[in-house]
Amino acid sequence: MDLEKIAEKIKEAKAKAKKRNFTQSVEASINFRNVNMQTTDKLDLQVLLPKGRGKDIEIGVFAEGEMNLNAKKFTKYVFNRADIERLAKNRREMRKIANKCYFFLAQADLMPIIGRNLGVVLGPRGKMPIPVPPTADLSQLVSRLKNTVRIRSKKNPTVNVPIGTENMDEKDLAENLMAVIDAIEKKIPMEKIESIYVKTTMGPAVKVM
Repeated sequence: MDLEKIAEKIKEAKAKAKKRNFTQSVEASINFRNVNMQTTDKLDLQVLLPKGRGKDIEIGVFAEGEMNLNAKKFTKYVFNRADIERLAKNRREMRKIANKCYFFLAQADLMPIIGRNLGVVLGPRGKMPIPVPPTADLSQLVSRLKNTVRIRSKKNPTVNVPIGTENMDEKDLAENLMAVIDAIEKKIPMEKIESIYVKTTMGPAVKVM
């Protein structure tokens, strides 16, 4: 796919979108044909956007001790072992947290207790924590995840992926979309992609291919 042509289509989508009193995301809808999204062609990918997401996202961290203290430098959503047990009894609060945080990280030895207590909330959302070894650079992990998107298929042969925001340059957004397509192509061949559209949050869709 030609990067310049993708950038032109993104520019068109941005031009067609009415101005809102908030910064809209730019999203790609990728439609497939002759696929089974629940079995052989199931997608559950994390893609680092080379030009970033264009806005901040929340990251949740489950940790004890020094890692817990360190995590508080990067996010307000930090939970220790006692919090995990408390949230297990308050699923309503845990659901709210799960909806606010795009990704979760967890101290590796807390993964079993998280699975037992919070898996029922996090699992169906595809938000089970990424285990973190004690020696890992937490700031680097958080920084990387803040520029990462998840591609997760459901029943329909379509995935919707944020590729940035409307105030980003069209070429940067095009590079992000190419990164998404490249990641998908490693799992599903290009000939099974029927069409790709781009749009802002509230704007009309524009066909890219």
